[in-house]
Order: sequence, then structure tokens, then C-alpha cells
Amino acid sequence: MMVYLFRHGQTVYNADGERFCGTSDVGLTALGWQQARCAAQMLAGVRIHAFVHSGLRRAAETAKAIQESHPHLATAALYVEPAFREVGFGSWEGLTRAEVNKRYPDMYAQWLADPADVNIPGGEDIGQRQQEVLTAFSRLIERFVDCDIAVVAHNTINRLLLVGLLGSDARNYRRIVQENACMNIIEYSEASGVRIHAVNRLAI
Repeated sequence: MMVYLFRHGQTVYNADGERFCGTSDVGLTALGWQQARCAAQMLAGVRIHAFVHSGLRRAAETAKAIQESHPHLATAALYVEPAFREVGFGSWEGLTRAEVNKRYPDMYAQWLADPADVNIPGGEDIGQRQQEVLTAFSRLIERFVDCDIAVVAHNTINRLLLVGLLGSDARNYRRIVQENACMNIIEYSEASGVRIHAVNRLAI
């Protein structure tokens, strides 16, 4: 079983100073749609049984753009997995890093030092979210064990999943880079378990 894990294409929040987006439901920019269509090139010749996305607009639009770019992907079933929704950043959402640093200097410094040890006002615990996304990934493996699937999710969620699959905890998620519309390739078999073939692969 192969899982092709994508990050969504560019949003206004990504374009405007890399604002914290979190659970804010924003869509793709024109460039984001273009990135998603280009990302579809990485699935040329790959038979995808199902597309799974988080339910947030930017992930749904990316999945749609990828699926509609190749006729052989059009028949793949489409599913929503809420556990792949981006981590909520509470009062930081909509702000740039510079703005967060200005408003919450001590908390921001602590977050940079150890993101697992910070309670952002109205935000979510990344350790808990890592467990949720790992559990959801296990459900996908059980459901689609004999099939190849594509998953479209988010920057922090993808990184939490990847470091978790490598046996590391949430505080190390920044060791993984996820650019807009990148693809990661994860293989699962009963004999070998999980193996990661590619991280942050880009079509352009």
C-alpha cells in the first residue's frame, strides 16, 4: 500500500507573510490552484483508489484540482477525514510570526523553544493532535490496505504524522519541511510496516 500525502496549495495566508492559518477556512489563491494542478503530475500513471482530505476548503480544493487533472484519477472515491484538519492556533490565527512575537513575546519564544510545552489561547495541544492523526492514519491503513491512496492535509499535521511514523514525538515536528503542494510518499506492508520513500517532493 502506498500513501501519497500532499500539503495543500498556497492560500492568501501563505502568500501574505506566512500567517498562522490553523482551522481558519481559507481557499487557494490562483497560484495555489496552479500548484495543485502541477502536483497532479507526480501521480501520472499512479492508480489511486481514493482521495482523502481534511474537510477544510484549501485541502478540498487541492484534492479537487489534483483529481481533475488526470482522467484516470476521476473515478477515485473521495473521503473526508476530520482528524487531518490543521492544528488550531487559537488567538494566533490570522497573524504573522512577527505579529505574534510582538503581541505574545514570551509565549512565542517558548513556542520556538518547545512547541509541545505551550498553551496558545484557544489553541490545540500538538501532542494530542499527533496522536489523533496517527490513529486516523492507522484507520486508513486498515480500510485501504490493498490500495494506493492520496491524502491532502496541512503543514503541521503532515509533519506531526511523519515524525510520529518515524517514532518521534510532537516537539520534533519542525525537523520536517512541508512546502505548499508538496508530496510525501509512505509505504505500508504487513511485512515491513511503514517506510517513507519521499518527503517534501515538489513538481515545480
